[in-house]
Amino acid sequence: MASRPRHEALRGLVTELLREGFGAAFSELEHERYLVDNSGRIDVAWGATVIELKSDLRREERDVLARMPHYLADASRGSAPGRTTVGLATDGATLLAYALDRGTLAPIGRYDVDVEHPEQLLSWLEPLLSPVPEVMPTPIAVALAFGRYSLAFGRAHAELQRLWSEVGDNPEVRLKRNLWDGLLRQVYGDDVGSDALFLQHTYLTILVKAIAARVLDLEIGDPAEMLSGRLLANEGIVGAVEADFFDWPLLARGGDDLVRSLAAETVRFRLRDVKVDVLKSLYESLIDPDERHDLGEYYTPDWLAARVVAAAIPRPLEQRVLDPSCGSGTFLFHALRRLIEAGREARLPPAEIVAICADRVFGIDVHPVAVALARVTWLLALGDLVQDRPPTLTVPVYMGDSMQWSLRPLGASAEVLVDVPPNDPPLRIPAGLASDHNLFERALDELNRGLDTLAEPEAIRDAIARAGATAEDAAMLGRTFAQLKQLYLDGRNHIWTFILRNLLRPVWLSHPDHRADVLIGNPPWIVYRHLSADMKDRLREALRSYNLWVGGSLATHQDMFALFWARGAERYLRDGGTLALVLPYAALNAPVFAGMRDGSMERVRVAITGGWGLERVWPIFGAKSGTSTTSTCVLFGRRDRDGLPPAEVDRWVGILPRRDASDAEAADALAHMLAPWPRARTLISASPYRRRFRQGPPFSPRRFFFVEYAASGRLQSRREAPRVRGRVGNLDKDPWTAVAPPEGPVERAFIRPIALGESIAPYRLLTLATGVVPMQEGEILTSVTADAHGHRGLSAWLRDAEAKWDEHSNKKADGAPRASLAQGTNHLQKLTAQAERIPIRVLYTKSGTRLSACWIEDDGAFIDQQAHWAAANSIEEAAYVAAVLNSQIVLDRVRDLQPVGQRDPRHFSNLVWTLPIPEFDAAEALHADLAAAALRAAEVAARVLLPDAAHFTAKRRIIREALVADGVAETIERLVDALLPP
Repeated sequence: MASRPRHEALRGLVTELLREGFGAAFSELEHERYLVDNSGRIDVAWGATVIELKSDLRREERDVLARMPHYLADASRGSAPGRTTVGLATDGATLLAYALDRGTLAPIGRYDVDVEHPEQLLSWLEPLLSPVPEVMPTPIAVALAFGRYSLAFGRAHAELQRLWSEVGDNPEVRLKRNLWDGLLRQVYGDDVGSDALFLQHTYLTILVKAIAARVLDLEIGDPAEMLSGRLLANEGIVGAVEADFFDWPLLARGGDDLVRSLAAETVRFRLRDVKVDVLKSLYESLIDPDERHDLGEYYTPDWLAARVVAAAIPRPLEQRVLDPSCGSGTFLFHALRRLIEAGREARLPPAEIVAICADRVFGIDVHPVAVALARVTWLLALGDLVQDRPPTLTVPVYMGDSMQWSLRPLGASAEVLVDVPPNDPPLRIPAGLASDHNLFERALDELNRGLDTLAEPEAIRDAIARAGATAEDAAMLGRTFAQLKQLYLDGRNHIWTFILRNLLRPVWLSHPDHRADVLIGNPPWIVYRHLSADMKDRLREALRSYNLWVGGSLATHQDMFALFWARGAERYLRDGGTLALVLPYAALNAPVFAGMRDGSMERVRVAITGGWGLERVWPIFGAKSGTSTTSTCVLFGRRDRDGLPPAEVDRWVGILPRRDASDAEAADALAHMLAPWPRARTLISASPYRRRFRQGPPFSPRRFFFVEYAASGRLQSRREAPRVRGRVGNLDKDPWTAVAPPEGPVERAFIRPIALGESIAPYRLLTLATGVVPMQEGEILTSVTADAHGHRGLSAWLRDAEAKWDEHSNKKADGAPRASLAQGTNHLQKLTAQAERIPIRVLYTKSGTRLSACWIEDDGAFIDQQAHWAAANSIEEAAYVAAVLNSQIVLDRVRDLQPVGQRDPRHFSNLVWTLPIPEFDAAEALHADLAAAALRAAEVAARVLLPDAAHFTAKRRIIREALVADGVAETIERLVDALLPP
């Protein structure tokens, strides 16, 4: 089928698929069936399904869209009552599914055939053609049944859009939408919420709540009972499902029917037989991959989570475990399975095992959908033991801010602030009261009773005081009740008990009596430079309080995970407790995280007790994790202990068959070894060249600075001020990709050649870019100063660029740009450092799989940030330095210091200068020999014919091959080997 066979061959294959895969009788299949009005023919019809066969959907999809509504309308006349008529269009390689929504054609699914996994096609078609009970809930099966290209999602999403158009402006619905949006800003450090994402989250939450009911074999009669959690509460299960932000469809006509239809889709899965966290696969298959990358959402594979759990929890029946950023609950699932196995080995009664689970394994996450997933994952982890639960089972997974951003000191105590969107004053809750679980629940009951009776705030204050609160705490809650009462009267009430109960759980868990023995998980990896202005300020101050903030050039490399390490240990871990967190590989050796490793962290002491190097395991989180290509490690620590990291790490190496590989597949694919702890990257140099080399400036946004000559009209450009336009390219980044580049005449003195990283090849300079460089005699010009100097063309160019910069660049909390365009261009004086015209400069690439170096003798050229440069005192010194940098020996000696990309080390920066590379001395024979060999290499490189169309990496490879063939490459390697000590 995948080869797009001819029409009749495809008909035969589709017929065979229906008969062999779904038991369709030959007599039930209708071919070339005429429509009732004889206006066309249906290629294949089977019951309520019509199938249109095409030669190539890439060209014929428009024809499908025109014909399919008539086919579906015709077929629906004869379908059984209550059965939805569905249309399929296929060319064999792709299947598109459609349904009619109130007479309008709605796409409900797409599947591209994978020839290596034919069973996945059957799984995708199964809910449409033959709902089979008792399906094993593997991650793939669940994703195919409910993911973003599934028929279930296609149908539900169209209906959710209709429901949203009906009730989206309801005050209570809008409040829930805004509260959800506020929580996501805490999760991601930026504004990511959209109506489309809210609808996806609604679909997913309804689905997982239905799955929770199915675990207990409960019939779903009343959708409101299911979504609110009353259905499970009636069975003694509390906290697995709660009324939250996503029950809004029930306010619209037809919303209850949508909930019932989604719940019916879950019936066929044997949910008590799950072996892994299947819900994370559902989430990842639902949210668009590009969107997940932007959000940094990549959950830990089960094989890794299971290994971390086994290493960190040696006594599962005794140790209290908390995942402070639990996501879909992968670590909770494996912690529970380990506890259950230990309980069975100890021959404990099943009910006692379940009770211990509820008392030992906790999760928190501020992401509302992650919490819904994790709660059901927690329940699924019990398997058949759910039948042996105690009369009341509370699922201990909470929607809360584990970093406690909203905790504010208040005299000798503290208070928690709960935002009320859009602009109301926050609700204030005493932190001391929130840390007393029983007292807080009684206070919540009083607040709810007060709302039911519209009591006066003073009466609620007195009732809470009688329940045991201090006078000050009762008075604060009385004032809070007055706000809640007004919200109730405004129709914005039915969410606050859920919000208060959940968001204050972290305060309870951080009480010394409730802290964990093991803090485990995979906290958010969000780099400082990608946070919103407000979150940047908060993270900076928080890290400073632990002595973990590193400013200067390293400031933008700070990461949210460092705060989880420090604050998690301080607030949630008992003395002597264990940390086991999945982190970026940089945690092992990057200078920005040295404070985590060397004992200089303040407020809490944590000694590193072990580490796992996973930089050679691929894939773990896909090509990208969070916001950049990166590699992975696991870091283990012990609270209130001193000491440096051990001398060795456990390292795994291998390529997995897929990211969600099973434990058995991981065991087969990965080799384990002990290796030296990764050498710490340092800013301290062993070579005198470190202080001489600088990085070029960030000409960003690129389309404001890099230009191409624009076509001129009949009048032509002026020779002294040619007309140029900003160059658009694939290296442009958001939000600038949507911003029109400047265009106009610019004085020729400011149009300069620029050497990029891709301009550098071994011993040879490749093509230079052309750019507008707004600098004159060491002064960075703005539109105003350029105009004052009489440079009208440059002034107009900068005026356009500055206006766009002010509109689209990162903002401070007050909405002003964090830096001007001129300040950004001259960050750390990297541009003005090139004001002096230098006859000879050495250049080398900032990143790549191979280091490349050459020299430039154009004193009017500028160097971009993707290259490092230094002035050379002579051509011989330039050749000497280039020879050392181009050598394989230098690359091999810094490789273990490099950050690792998807598969290979990527960045060099100043790492080469950690090697003892001596300064050039013409009197030293070895130095002179290296310089001579490099000049010979430059002659060889210059003679190489390079195809104009070749990529710059291919050009570098061709040059290296020529150097090897000439023999000069081997000469240089031997000389560098002699130069550098072993």
